[in-house]
Amino acid sequence: MLQKQCRSATKASIDGPDEKNIITKGKQAQLNLNESEGKYRILLEELRYRNIINTAIAKASSLFISPVKVDYQAILRTMGESIDVNRVYIFEITGDGQTLSNTHEWCAKGTAPQIEKLKALDAHLFSWWTDQLRDGKNIVIEDVANLSSRAAAEKQILQSQQIQSLVCVPIWAKGKKLWGFMGFDDTQKTRKWTETEIEALQILGEMISGDLERNASEQRLAFERNQLLSIFDSLDGNIFVSDPHTYEILYVNKAFKKYFAHEVIGKICYREFHGFDSPCSFCSNKQILKEKPKIHRHEFYNPMMDKTFSIMDRIISWPDGRDVRFELAIDITEKKQIESRLRQAQKMEAIGTLAGGIAHDFNNILSGIFGYLQLAKFHILEPELAEKDLEKISEGAKRATLLTKQILTFSRHKWNDRRPVVVFPLIEETLKLLRSVIPSNIEIKNNIVSKSMILADSTQIHQLAMNLCTNAYQAMENRGGVLTIGLNELVLGKDQLSHEKNLLPGKYLKLEVSDTGPGIENAIQNKIFDPYFTTKKTGKGTGLGLAMVAGIVKKHNGFITVHSQPGEGACFKVFLPVIDPNVSMEKPTTKEDATACSGTETVMLVDDETDILISQEKFLTGLGYKVSSFEDGQSALQAFLSHPQAFDLIVTDMTMPRMSGETLSREILKIKPDIPIILCTGFHETVTRELALGLGIRKYVQKPIEVSILSKMIRELLDA
Repeated sequence: MLQKQCRSATKASIDGPDEKNIITKGKQAQLNLNESEGKYRILLEELRYRNIINTAIAKASSLFISPVKVDYQAILRTMGESIDVNRVYIFEITGDGQTLSNTHEWCAKGTAPQIEKLKALDAHLFSWWTDQLRDGKNIVIEDVANLSSRAAAEKQILQSQQIQSLVCVPIWAKGKKLWGFMGFDDTQKTRKWTETEIEALQILGEMISGDLERNASEQRLAFERNQLLSIFDSLDGNIFVSDPHTYEILYVNKAFKKYFAHEVIGKICYREFHGFDSPCSFCSNKQILKEKPKIHRHEFYNPMMDKTFSIMDRIISWPDGRDVRFELAIDITEKKQIESRLRQAQKMEAIGTLAGGIAHDFNNILSGIFGYLQLAKFHILEPELAEKDLEKISEGAKRATLLTKQILTFSRHKWNDRRPVVVFPLIEETLKLLRSVIPSNIEIKNNIVSKSMILADSTQIHQLAMNLCTNAYQAMENRGGVLTIGLNELVLGKDQLSHEKNLLPGKYLKLEVSDTGPGIENAIQNKIFDPYFTTKKTGKGTGLGLAMVAGIVKKHNGFITVHSQPGEGACFKVFLPVIDPNVSMEKPTTKEDATACSGTETVMLVDDETDILISQEKFLTGLGYKVSSFEDGQSALQAFLSHPQAFDLIVTDMTMPRMSGETLSREILKIKPDIPIILCTGFHETVTRELALGLGIRKYVQKPIEVSILSKMIRELLDA
């Protein structure tokens, strides 16, 4: 009994409250386990979802790395399918924040596109929306139906598109300016947007912002490049860029390309532009590299292109960092041709002005010649008196010869043939020409003192002095006055040359021309050197005289000043740099010994002027020479071809019918290169002394030439 009771007690203790405890704890543990498993599954699902989104972001980011253009449609599709939304879109805020426009859109199957409907929306109607974005806030709407009254406009347009839930993030342009926004729409249900989804949208927005900045930079650079190319290609000036070390052409503009039938970029400049096999001796590369960034200006004639250019060279920095040569070359060929014609026209105008005086001088000379000729006939039986008469005739002929040479010198076309020149005799010759033209009511005062030498073109100095003197006497021709011309030397220092930055201190020759005319009004003094500016009446002048003076002075590295007051006349001063007197100067031909020189050699005379031919033949025959005379070059050449060894020397005129003296000389020298030839010319524009001597012609002389001097010249050549 007792034993039974003990067993019962033991059983009771096992099946009692302790057993219930054990069951409760087991259930709790199971519940906890289930809860942990649920959380773990949620965590795993979240990680899986996050991984899907990260994979989508990675894929989308790879699409931004495009050499051509980013495929936004593929990016939107990738994100839309990964996050499981119905619509993904990009809006741009345009018109300086005034309008909203849908630029890109992706829609899931069954979702109606809205992109065409959402163009140029008035941004003011969606102020709540845009204010949120401008403040840098994301727009997260779990249920569109719950939007507040402040967003009434937004609520209306969202519901019209069946949008139930959405999230949007701002897209920023450079400088933190709101460019637009990007968003996800769910048209099927309301939803709670996760941080992962919002973060994904923000990352994508930043990628778009970076692409926008890149595109903006590329567009800006492309615009600037096209802008510069458009400017350079619209210029008439020729632009090219080259490497100053390798001479490789890096760029040429449209104007420059027209000179070439092929592509020149990448080729060598001296070969393409000048046809040389090595760098040009006149290349300015070393100079501009040494003086960078200083601009080097000069004029250059390119024989390959037959063009004259005004050049501006300098060193600039190329995009790759190296120093390159930038050249702007303006074609001034036509300008130079016009200038040449204008110079000649102005010379002829001046000669026209002098024509009356020249005719007066020639008439006086001819009157004297005719007078003494009559006296010589009258004194034919009195040799001593007749010889004096003939000497006067000879003096008159020499005066006519000198006057002709002065006219030819002044009218010569040659330009910029600068040599050491003493100005003193040039000014005196100018005054000789002017004396017969200037009215008697104008007094000339001569203060020509200096005999200094300058480097100059004597023809231009003639013209300069002639223009200044003509301008002076024309200012006084109605009422008379005094024309003063002076030539003096002075030393100019830095202070006196402060207004002429390109000139060096030193000795200068001052040519001063003044008049006592009405003077020049202050208002027009800065215009008097302009081409075509004139105060004279129509037909009285071209307005080129003083412009030509200014051009000549500048070409000779000098400067000019003018001082004038109304009623007090005008004074022009020209300053030209003096050169070392020891510099060699071309000496004019002089008659050191007028004694005729005899000989026995055979001389060929060729001239279409019968009187010249007969007089020279008789004179040379009288001196013992054997003379063969011909009236044209062709018959002379035939005679020479028949017996080339029969002739020891040729004297030929330049301008003749059938064959010129130049052509005759060329043909004779082909057969007998060492035969001495004397070429005589009255005036010829194309055959110069240099050209004649270059052909092998021994002497080039100006007509008329005295037969005694001719005989001396013949003797010298035959004895050489």
